[in-house]
Amino acid sequence: MASVADFARVIGTTIVQHLREEELAVFRKFKVFAMLEQSGNVLMNQSGRGFDWNVRYRSAPVSGSTGDTPRTFARQNLWKRVELPYRGFTTQDSIFRRELLENRGQQALVNVAGQMAQRLQESLEQHLAYQVYSDGNAVGRENDFHGLDSFLGFDGTISEAAGAAVATKRNTGNAADRFGYPVDTYAGLSTQLGYYGGGRVSSSGTWPEAPVDPELDFYSPVIVNYTSTGFKNKSTWADNCVEATRAGIHHCRRNDTRESAIDMVVLDRKLYIQYLSTLDGKERINVENTGLRSLGFTDSFQQDGVSVTSEYACPANRGYGLSIGNMELRSLEGTLMVGEGPFYDEELSSYRYACSVLANIRCRSPRNFFLLAPIA
Repeated sequence: MASVADFARVIGTTIVQHLREEELAVFRKFKVFAMLEQSGNVLMNQSGRGFDWNVRYRSAPVSGSTGDTPRTFARQNLWKRVELPYRGFTTQDSIFRRELLENRGQQALVNVAGQMAQRLQESLEQHLAYQVYSDGNAVGRENDFHGLDSFLGFDGTISEAAGAAVATKRNTGNAADRFGYPVDTYAGLSTQLGYYGGGRVSSSGTWPEAPVDPELDFYSPVIVNYTSTGFKNKSTWADNCVEATRAGIHHCRRNDTRESAIDMVVLDRKLYIQYLSTLDGKERINVENTGLRSLGFTDSFQQDGVSVTSEYACPANRGYGLSIGNMELRSLEGTLMVGEGPFYDEELSSYRYACSVLANIRCRSPRNFFLLAPIA
């Protein structure tokens, strides 16, 4: 912080430490980041041009045997490789030496130089809050993180008409259908149902309720059409919020592992308020004592053992079911945000400051997540 007695050379030769000291506060301010940090899923000092991993998309074939049935041995490829790059943002500012000298003493209504690093950090923090939900594949978003909307795209709904195949797509949304048809590409693989094979295991039913081969939905998220009349023969969020959210939570539990479970549901603020109003008519609201509240966030409650909350960065009219155990924030730097400067520019007689981040969000298979959207 600059004081009345500060001399220009002091500011030009002393590096501000504010950014590193406030690193933990970055995560505490935002709910998803805070949950990632609590779970140990914030990874620093990463390396490489990007990162990749293997996704097991199918099971080895199983055949009947009498005990002496001849067996055929063949190599099986059960994996597909996916890859994501690192993405980055930067913000910068400068102050001319004359302005620095003028901005001192009682005439300094705003401490421009002394608080410049803090303002840059705050600006970058606000931008990063939106990256959790960003579509890193969208045109014009080439530097955005691969957030949730990178794999939650949909096209129409899954037909629940009598006799429909396990995942028949209606090209236009149908209000009677409770689930959207996932169509997107994430880390190089398609999220479309059945894109890599597979079919129905049982004799009837539609996805995600019908049991299917692993390869049919190993990379497909659950898209819930919360305006569907298929829930309560009504078509508003206020009427369907409990049933629609419950459908997303429990159909993601088809993965049958603790790490794949939905930990929290984040809603647009308007949807969150309407949800609370709906619950007012019931006997009680289940207030959680762990999870978000243990981190200091009091605006949350529980449904079916999952924290439900809102966040200002959440896109309008949408809700997201997150499996924190299947998310990571990976940074190339030793801290999420790195402050640089001040650097003195002799030609322009100015001091320059910058704040930057090089990182990305990794989500394991999209099948561990769900979206609440007004499709039809």
